[in-house]
Amino acid sequence: MRHLMYFVLVMVVLSACVGTGPNAQVTTSTIEPSSTPLPSQTPVLASPILADFPLAVGTIWDYSAEITYQDPNDYMKLLAWTGTVTDRVIDERVGSGGSIVFTVQEDLEPEPPEQVWRRSGTFEYTLSGDGVFKGSMKIYQVPLQSVQSWQAFEGTGYETLVQRVGEVVTPYGGLDDCYTFTLDTNPDTTMDTFCMGIGFVKHSYRHHGTPQNEEFELVSFTLGQP
Repeated sequence: MRHLMYFVLVMVVLSACVGTGPNAQVTTSTIEPSSTPLPSQTPVLASPILADFPLAVGTIWDYSAEITYQDPNDYMKLLAWTGTVTDRVIDERVGSGGSIVFTVQEDLEPEPPEQVWRRSGTFEYTLSGDGVFKGSMKIYQVPLQSVQSWQAFEGTGYETLVQRVGEVVTPYGGLDDCYTFTLDTNPDTTMDTFCMGIGFVKHSYRHHGTPQNEEFELVSFTLGQP
């Protein structure tokens, strides 16, 4: 093997010679650096929002849930569905304008009847600018303050009101640094409790027309890998 490498080296040197004999000249060449940049090995820094709201593929929130709704056969009667709601982040991609889109699979177990408005399926959280959106609704904004508000839907007068509540207790355990987000609209009222580093730990919904009430509480939480 050593003799073969020596032979190859000699052939490379001879190929650089111009002419033969004692006056032969050896030319040298300069290798220019490639104009194509090498792939960056530096990871893209995640938004600081993700430290507060850990949207990473594999993150799971499990909630105990009760949904009451109008009996389709008796408008004076309410029916109740109880079960679990599981939200799991299953995909992450870069969206328009540098936004980050997270796809969440939501499963209700057992599957509620068709009359229940909330059903199993997927939805998306979009991280853009200073906040997180669910569809066209802004559900989170940084930095959070003890008392503040933000416009829930662009071009409307609806505002989400924020109030710091400190510690809250859930079946998952006692949690610190928590806030309530309250949104009142003409048809409904939503109050969600958000705890830093976990996400949404409680959900309460009231429809002002046809009765529909929802109550969720966090029972387990699994952090995915960013």
